[in-house]
Amino acid sequence: MSKHLRILLLMLGMLTSLCVYAESTPPLATDKSSYPEQVALAGQTYILESARRACILRKPDQSVLTLDIPSPCHFSVGKDGQAHVEIFQNVPIVMVLHVAPVADSKPECRSQYKAIRLMKGQLEPSVLAQSASCLRGVGDQKSYTAMFDW
Repeated sequence: MSKHLRILLLMLGMLTSLCVYAESTPPLATDKSSYPEQVALAGQTYILESARRACILRKPDQSVLTLDIPSPCHFSVGKDGQAHVEIFQNVPIVMVLHVAPVADSKPECRSQYKAIRLMKGQLEPSVLAQSASCLRGVGDQKSYTAMFDW
């Protein structure tokens, strides 16, 4: 598959997934404690933290993965209120989001997000994606998988 076609498919998948995010019902949280900040992948706990106003992911061995996303950030929220883990080809994938309101009086936001997969014991973050919407909810599988080469 050519690089141009992959980019086109990635953009199409991201645009399609925005509709699913826009239709989700969870409200934009204003209290940081209402967002999931930890997730279990392959029996290990990973925790989102803030370091110098940027998000990092603390691994079970206490090392960190820098995400290049501003803080605060959180995992996408499943229907159970916990971090959603999408499984594709037996690979767990999570989505880390930073959602910032544009103005206090409008329901308008700017969002940045990355998918992170745990493949063969190694964490791999995707490219940074951005949206002019208040991303909430789980989204669909394409939003988790499209940003990786499989």
